[in-house]
Amino acid sequence: MTTIQLDQFILASTEAVYDYVTRPARWKEWHPASLGTQQHADESLAAGARFEEDVLSAGIKRHLRWTVEQAEPGVRWAASAVMDDGSTVQLQYRFEKRNTGMNFTRTLRYQVKPLHLRLVNALFMWRRVQAESRLALSNLTRHFGARR
Repeated sequence: MTTIQLDQFILASTEAVYDYVTRPARWKEWHPASLGTQQHADESLAAGARFEEDVLSAGIKRHLRWTVEQAEPGVRWAASAVMDDGSTVQLQYRFEKRNTGMNFTRTLRYQVKPLHLRLVNALFMWRRVQAESRLALSNLTRHFGARR
């Protein structure tokens, strides 16, 4: 399983960031891999909610079926996804208040099932996914910075 964990300080409240990032329909606004979700995912999703998303990550288009596993407003949000080929994704967001803002931690764990994708992941795909994740956090920081 590949794990990519990134932290980012954001000049916003934990509540504001939580409300924004737990609305999967808005992911395409800040995460370069997201191509979009169903319209109902435009609300902050609670544990048990399900939604589907199309992504183009590391040059590979995939369809994910998500289930929200945890939803603790302003603290933690986690979801897991499966793909038709058996590949899986686990996503966790953590929120920690700081003096002038908050620290956002995004942990992405994924496992690709087809052997050819496991080889591609080992060679270069994980680097591209990590770069997309870094860009996503940079975009997220800019989103909130522009509102200050």
